[in-house]
Formats: sequence, C-alpha cells, structure tokens
Amino acid sequence: MRIHHLTVEAVGPFPGRHEVDFDELSAGGLFLLEGPTGAGKSTLIDAITFGLYGTLGSPARDDRLPSAHAPGAEPVVEVVFSTGEGIFRVRRTPAYARPKRRGEGTTRQNATARLWRLESVTDDAGEPVATTTQEVGTEVRRIVRLDRVQFSQTVVLPQGRFSTFLRAKPDERAAVLQDVFGTEVYQRVQEQLVDMAREARREVAAAKQDVTTATASLVHLLPDGDPAGEQLTRAAEELDSTALESAAAQVVAHAEEELARAAARQEAERVAEEEARRAVDAQRELERLVERRARLLTEQAALAEREPAVAAQREELAAARRAAVAAGALRAQAEAQEAVERARAAVEDVCGAVSAGPDSDLGELELTGLRALLDQLTGERGGLVDLVDLEAGLPAREAALTREETELDRRRTALTERCTALTARPEERRRLEIALDHIQRTALSVPAAEAAVTTRRAVRDAARDAEARRGELASAQAAVTVAAKAAGEALDVEHAARRRWIAGMAGSLAAELVPGTPCAVCGGTEHPAPAPRSPEHATEEDVEAAATGRQRAEAALAAAREEVARAQARLRAAEDACGGQPLPAAEEALTIAQADLADAREAVRLAELRRAELAAFDEETERLREQAAREETAVAAATEHLRGLRTSLEADHARCRRAAADAPTVTARAHRLDERLSAARRIVTARQAQHEARRRREDAVAALERALEETGFPDAAAATLAHRSTTRTAELERAVTEHDSAAARVRDGLTEPQVAALTGAEVPALEAATAAHAERHTALIAATEEAGRARDAVARLGRCRVSLTGVLDAHRTLTERTAPVLRMGELAAAGEGNARATTLSTYVLLRRFEDVVAAANDRLTVMSDGRYELRRIDEREGRSRKAGLGLAVHDHVTEASRDPHTLSGGETFYVSLCLALGLADVVTSEAGGISLDTLFVDEGFGSLDPHTLDGVLGELSRLQAGGRAVGIVSHVSELKDRIAERIEVRRLPSGASTLTVRA
Repeated sequence: MRIHHLTVEAVGPFPGRHEVDFDELSAGGLFLLEGPTGAGKSTLIDAITFGLYGTLGSPARDDRLPSAHAPGAEPVVEVVFSTGEGIFRVRRTPAYARPKRRGEGTTRQNATARLWRLESVTDDAGEPVATTTQEVGTEVRRIVRLDRVQFSQTVVLPQGRFSTFLRAKPDERAAVLQDVFGTEVYQRVQEQLVDMAREARREVAAAKQDVTTATASLVHLLPDGDPAGEQLTRAAEELDSTALESAAAQVVAHAEEELARAAARQEAERVAEEEARRAVDAQRELERLVERRARLLTEQAALAEREPAVAAQREELAAARRAAVAAGALRAQAEAQEAVERARAAVEDVCGAVSAGPDSDLGELELTGLRALLDQLTGERGGLVDLVDLEAGLPAREAALTREETELDRRRTALTERCTALTARPEERRRLEIALDHIQRTALSVPAAEAAVTTRRAVRDAARDAEARRGELASAQAAVTVAAKAAGEALDVEHAARRRWIAGMAGSLAAELVPGTPCAVCGGTEHPAPAPRSPEHATEEDVEAAATGRQRAEAALAAAREEVARAQARLRAAEDACGGQPLPAAEEALTIAQADLADAREAVRLAELRRAELAAFDEETERLREQAAREETAVAAATEHLRGLRTSLEADHARCRRAAADAPTVTARAHRLDERLSAARRIVTARQAQHEARRRREDAVAALERALEETGFPDAAAATLAHRSTTRTAELERAVTEHDSAAARVRDGLTEPQVAALTGAEVPALEAATAAHAERHTALIAATEEAGRARDAVARLGRCRVSLTGVLDAHRTLTERTAPVLRMGELAAAGEGNARATTLSTYVLLRRFEDVVAAANDRLTVMSDGRYELRRIDEREGRSRKAGLGLAVHDHVTEASRDPHTLSGGETFYVSLCLALGLADVVTSEAGGISLDTLFVDEGFGSLDPHTLDGVLGELSRLQAGGRAVGIVSHVSELKDRIAERIEVRRLPSGASTLTVRA
C-alpha cells in the first residue's frame, strides 16, 4: 500500500488548502515532516488516517478535525493511494458546524465520503465506487485489508503509540499478523476442522447411544433374571460387536425353540376342540328335529278342526267372483245416467252465464248456427293477428330508431374529432424526425468506438505481457539470489581450502626431507623433529579445485545478472507499450470502451427502429385518413337509412288506427273478438257433451242385459246381493289360500326323511356336549395365546436383533470414517496428539512472526551495535491463548532476556522501528500479503543519541532500494541537516499554521 497524494483544507490548524505530493517528496526514499511542537505535524498523519477510515478512534478527536481558524468553512481531506486492487481517491468531510442558510447561527453538517477508482495517480475524474460513509468505509477496509488500529500499528505510527505492536499482547499481535499476511484462510480451515471434529464426535456419540438403545430394547424383551440380559448389557457397555451379535443370536434361537413347542401344543388343542364342536352340533341338530316334529303334529290337528269353516268360505268366494263379472256393467250403466244429468246441468249453466253479458244472443242459437258464427268470428280474428304484432312492435321500433339517431349524432361528433386529430399529426411527425436525427448522430460514433476498443485491447495485451515480464524478472532475481549465495559459498570453500593448505605447508615440506640433504627452508642437513602432516591438510589440487568451483559460481552469477538485465529491459519495453498502466486498469478501460461500442451499435439499432416507427406513423396517418373518408360516407348513408325508417314507422301507425275501427286499439278489438269466440265455443262444447252422454247411456243399458245372462243371475238385484267388496274378496281368498298352504307345508314337513325317521322316544344330550366343548375351547385359547406370545416375542426379538446389527454396522463404519477427522481436529485445535500445543492458525502465524523477527533483527543489529536481538518466546503472556507469539529482547551484553516494557524510551523507539520495518519487509515479500510501501514515523528520534541516530537513519535510507518511502515526523533540528526532502510546518501570527513542501 502506498500513499501518493494528500489534500487538506480547513483541517486542524490549517485554515487554507494544502496539497502534498508524496511521490515527488519520497523520491529519495526518506523525507521529513518538521516544525515546532503543536504546529500541526501530527495533524497531517491524522488527516491520512481520517481520509481512509473516517475516524481517529474517538468522537473527541474527530470533533477537533474542523479548523477553528476557518469557522463555517467545509473541512476536506482527500487521499490518493494504491494497493494491489488499483489506484483510488477518497474524499471525506467530517461533521462540522456550518452557518444556517436562513437566519443566524449554525447547524450541524453530517460527515460525507466518496471513493473513486483512478486509471492513474493524476486522473482527475475516475470511476465512482462508493458515495456514502458506510459504503466507503466497507470498500476501504476491503481494499487496504487493514482496519484503523492495524493501520496505525503498521503504516502510520502515531505519536505516543509507536511501540504498540512491540508491546502488544499475543492475541492483539495475532490479529494484526493475520490481517496483514492474509492468513485468515488457515483460521477458517482450523475452525472448519474443529467443527467437523465436533460433528464427528457428536455422530459417534449418537451412534454409540443407538447401540445402547438397541441393546436396551432387546434386553427389555427378556424375562427378569435372564443371564442373557446381563451379558448383552455388559457387551454394549464395552462396545464388543462380536459378543453383542453372538448373544443376540442365542436369544433369538432360544425364542424360536419356545415358539415351536407352543405351536405344537396349539395344534393338538385345535384338533380336540374341533371334535368337541362337532359333537355339540350333532346334539343341537337332534334337539331341533324333535322340536320340529312336535310342532308339525300340533299344527296338523288344528288344521283339521278348521276345515268346515274354510269350506263355507270357498262357496262365498265363488259367488262373489261371478258377481264381479256383472259388476262392471252395473257400474257403467249407473255412471252413464250420472253423465247425462251432469251434461244437462252444464248446458244450463253455460247458457245462463252468457245471457247476462253482451253475448246473450248466443244462448238462443242452435248448434248449427253456433258453428257458422264460430267460423265468421275466427276469420275476423285471424285478420287481426299480424296487425296486433305490428302494433305491439311500434314502441320498440320507435325506441330503436331514436337510439340509432343518437348513435348517428355520436358518429358525427367522433368524425369531427378524428379530422381534428389528423390535422395535429404533421407536428407529431416532426418530433419523430428530430429524435431520429439525434440517434443517427450518436450512431455515427461507431468507427471511433471500434478504434478505441482496438487501442485499449492493445494496451490490455501489453499490460498482460508486462505482468508476465514481472514474473520473469522475479524469477531472474531469485536466480541471482541463489547464484550469489552459491558464489559466496564457493568463495568460502576456496578460502577454507587455502587456509588448510597454508596451515599444512610445514608438514608437506617435512615429508620431502631426506637425511643428509639440506632443508629447503633452513639449509640444515639434520632433521631432528620434522613437522607432522595435518590430517586436515589440503593439497594444491584441492585448492585449484576450489578455485575452479568459485570461478564457475561467479560465472553463473554473472550470467544470472545478465538475465536480470535482459528481463528488466523486456519489462520496460512492455511497460512502455502499456504506458505503465496496471492490468486491472487496462482491463477496466477495455471494458468501458467495449461498453461505449455497444452503446454506439445500440444507437444504430435504435435508429433503424425509429425509421421503422416513422414509416409506421405515416402508414397510420394514411389509414386514419382512409377511415375518416369511409366514416363520412357511412354517416351519410346512415342518415338516409334512418329517414326511410322514420317514414315506414309513421305509415304503420296509420294502418293500425284503421284496423282498430271503433275500438281504441287493434289489441282491444282483438280482445273483444276473443271473448265472443270463447263464449260461443263454451256453448258448443256443452251441447256436444250432452248429446254424447245420451248416446253412452243407451250403450250401457244394452251391455248390462248381456252380462246378467252370461253370469246366471236372474236380474240385477241378485247380482248386487252376491257382490262382495274388494277387501272382503281379498280376505276370503287369503283365508282359503293360507289354510291350503299350511296343510301342504305340514304334510311335506312330516314326510321329510330326518323327521319321518324319528320315533318320538329320542332325548338330546346338548348340555353335556356343550360343557365338554367349552372345556376344550378354553384349553385352545390358552394354547393359542401362549403361541401368540411366543410368535410375538420371536418377531420383536428378530426386529431388535436386526436393528442392533444395523446400528453396530453403522457405528463401525462411522468410527472408521471419522477417525481421520477427529485426528485432524485435535491437531488443528492443539488438542491430544499435538506435541507443540499450538493451533493451526497460530502455527502459521508463528512461522510468519519468526520471519518478521528475523527481518527486524537484521536492522536491530546495526542500530544497537549488535547489543539487542528480538526473540520469539513460546510462553503465554498473561491470559493469552496464543502461545508462541510472545516477544523478548535479548541483551548480548548481559546475556539476559528482557521484557519489551523494560526498554528505555530511545531503545523502545528503534526496536519498535526495526519491528515495523521487518514486518513491512516480510509482508512485501509474501505472495498474497499486503505491500506496505509507505511508512510514517511520528516522533521518537529526539530520544536517540547521535551514534544511534546515524544507525537508524542509515537503515531507513536503505529502504529506497526496495521502493519504499519513510516519512519522519520530528522537530529535532539535526534531522533537517540530514534530510533534504521535507514538509515544513510553520505557525502564523494568527495562531493558524501553514506548510511548505521542499522536494
């Protein structure tokens, strides 16, 4: 993460607008922010923190941001920064009191925030990303990957909190390291493993409980005191699958044997019960036959006593049946006489009713005259039928005609409105032509948009190539590091070989001495104590071999450096081709260009639609003109048609008045004719009925004379005397038939073989047979219940055994499946089997923390002249759960370890600084970590002696090689002589402050 530019206005002691270009200021890697105490140096650091996070940690500090020297002015903080996500500009205004727009006094203006993504640091426009304080806060946290506290511990080290990370508790230190290095994935993996282990333990416990429950169910079915129950319970507690399955099988086998014995007893009792039941049925049948024989004999005697009375009933029934033949003729003769009387009375009633009205003349006419009058009246009434219907339809025709005339008026009005609309369509067509012209001008930008897409695609491809070239450069630089290490090792080998060769040179010369031969060194011929050859002696060949190895390593290092140079050249060419634009920005620019091209092409499509719309508009206009012409013709035709209908209606009114004659209406005249016709028809009908009744009476008298002759009765009185009512005849028939049926039934019953075989001396023994059957039935029920219980026990034991086998298999499978999960969960959570008692996430942070400590020690050795060394300690600090993230400072002078809290002010400053720089070094080198390219150090240099200050500044100056920039906030005057690039903060006579950037 790098800070590129800062703009403040009306913030703290700065009432005016001030801008700081950190890219220009930090070109040398180190710059100074100096000024008197209280002038506002730390305010600039606070402005950066507020610009990113929108708060300084407390409402009191936030409320001091608006400048008291510019009351009512809007305080503004604007920061341009970059991360691996791209380049961004954030603009914030804190809450402040502004003058009211109306009246006097002030009102509180809420804080605002906006965030843009920039194509370059100098991009003044940018793409909006967020526009609210909440959205901006979320996006900045995601982009920077540090919260405000962690930012203050790693990038901006404010006054008074410089040593926070050094003196932080292990838990706090772990939170910073996890966010900075992006190792939260290991924490999630650890949590996932712990959750999986917890779930696995729950499943195993549930499976064990299932085994216990299934065993308990099986034991519950056994009798109390059964030793098999104790055996099953013990095996379940020990989770002995083999013992459980064997014991369950034995229990089921024993139950099946009991079932077989009970089933045999049940079958024997069933056979005995069936034999006893057959004996009972035989005695019951004998008892029934004896009782039936006795009933039949008794009924036979009763029938013989009733025979004389039944014979008299037979004779009476025969006479009644003969009289019934003549009864029909008697009734017909009587009914005919009654009909003649009724017809005479009806004629008198009808004539009497007509004589009291306007049709009294009809009663004096004979039947022939009445029929002629009916024909005349019917003709007159038929002539009025059509006129009645015509007269009834006149009101409806009048109403329909009125409605049609109203509709015609409406059509005339609509035709007028349509003609008015046609006159307005030319203006509407002109508006459509203007819209089409605007879209066509937009569509003309398609070639320019296509060219822009081609250009930005080329830039994107070049940026992608630059990304690949950066990878090649990194690989080449790594190869240089390896080659440099190998060259250094080869040089050490050569130096060691030469030292051993020189050390062993005396032994080599002594080995060449010959008695009596002068020594090549001293010239003596006696050699009393020649030097022995050292076992570590190196020969000249060893030295030459080491030199050759060193030359080869140096050649490899030179080749690796040349490859780095070539990779750098290729990278510069690729960056020139893409204009230094990052790949995400290039891809985003290409996306925007493609979207612009799509918009231009969409404009082409819309232009075609607008042209089609204009053509459709013209067609609609022509269609409306044709419709108006047709409607005008139709209205004229309808006018003539309605005029003809009105004439026809008036003619029909006149025709109806003529047909009504002296009646008020045709309907009234038709009604009077209908009444006279009805009276004439009633008289004719009554006289015809009288004539027909007289004829039927004559026919009935002749039929009665023939019926008496056929039935043998001398006259009608004898036939009437023999006649019986239908009820009495039915009673006689029923009595005779019942007697005959009973006699036949008794006769047939006594002749049945089973009844005829009885002598009357038989005595049934039903009670004894029933008692014997009850005894056998009770025994069968007991045997059946016993067999049912045995069968139920076998079924239930079998189900329990199957269930037990299933849960045992499930427990075995689950145990095998969850064993690795439980092992990994224990290891990840520092549980059983974890020798280091360290969680997975802490272990990862330990390795990163060790790297940070090592990097910090590289600088601490220089700054402290080798006295101090940071060491990671495994002991927990206080109640911390993070073992291994503790820190101790080892003093090589006293060879004792010290708590960081015991360091002096100056020692705390440069040890904390080394730790912060080491953290930045390791994070920058980590793939996926946060690149910390800007570091601000607020105060602390005044506590250093000149010698230590030289070491600290020397180490800070070397950061330029890694591309990082360090800003020192201090009022120490000696630093102004050492650091040329600076921001000078000065007080004004008004009490406000101003700043000057010297780069």
